[in-house]
Amino acid sequence: MTATPDILQSKTAMHASASDHRKLGLALSLMALCLLAPVALSFGVRSVNWTQIWSALTAYDPTNPDHVVVQVIRLPRFLAAVLAGAALASAGALMQGMTRNPLADPGLLGVNAGASIGVVICIWILGLSDPAQFIWVALGGGLAASVLVFALGNAGRGTPAQLILAGAAVSALGLALTRGVLLISQQTLDVYRFWVLGGFNGIRLDTLAALLPFFAVGGIATLFAATTLNALSLGNDTARNLGVRVGLAQILIGLAVVVLCGATVSLAGPITFVGLVVPHLARKVAGSDMRWQVLLSATFGAVLMICADLTGRLSLFGGNMQAGVMAAFLGGPVLIWIVRKHGGGTL
Repeated sequence: MTATPDILQSKTAMHASASDHRKLGLALSLMALCLLAPVALSFGVRSVNWTQIWSALTAYDPTNPDHVVVQVIRLPRFLAAVLAGAALASAGALMQGMTRNPLADPGLLGVNAGASIGVVICIWILGLSDPAQFIWVALGGGLAASVLVFALGNAGRGTPAQLILAGAAVSALGLALTRGVLLISQQTLDVYRFWVLGGFNGIRLDTLAALLPFFAVGGIATLFAATTLNALSLGNDTARNLGVRVGLAQILIGLAVVVLCGATVSLAGPITFVGLVVPHLARKVAGSDMRWQVLLSATFGAVLMICADLTGRLSLFGGNMQAGVMAAFLGGPVLIWIVRKHGGGTL
């Protein structure tokens, strides 16, 4: 009986320590974003000093080349990287929490496959060539594919394994259709191959403004969905016993993932690895609390995406390597570690 207070004190200390680690991780990641912002605005083929950056942000002069570089090229690129990284990483945390699979990825819902086939068909049939024209086509294709995945996976009543299998089937179908069109149309291949690498070249502020409502809706849905993940991670039956409406929770999580990934694919093309590897890094800091995992995944993902974009600007990579390629390059070793540690098992 005398040991009970000691046990309670020990548990309280452990909870306090975990909370401190989470807050520290959040603070450091936000600090990293603040430090990376001026670097992202200054670094590139044309270097811009910090005085000019501040002047471009506070007193924009369209006749000043440095101001144009900052406002027209690098500021939209930085904001797009933050949005894309946060969206993909938090969507990955939601998917891994719902399916209880450490190798789950937002692409399992068919967003990338649907967006790709939509873009390919419109390039082939309508002759589109400007990546800015792909935004709504990619968003529509991704949303349509995700609805099909949920219908096939019997979302709300089926198991996470059924959803994964349905996503794999739809993704395989989309990939086959995409490759079929590319094989018969060289012109389509020439245009598509730049979009499919994933990156932030040529993004404009008006493009970000058009997609911002989708990111906002996805973010709000994520906040509500994250509150159910702790219960869902224990299994559907346990979650029901705890009072969670499992079907509604799965639909809400699916909505958040689809909208966030659809908006990101529309903005920057299909970017892989971020939604897969970042939640594992966040889990090391957040522990088992899924709400903190989602939050830290968002901030860690934004940092990783900015780093990938900056790495692609190095002269080693020609100064213009796509961020999607660099994200895969940076995430590959982490993926190998995940597979060796978990072997594709459950969380």
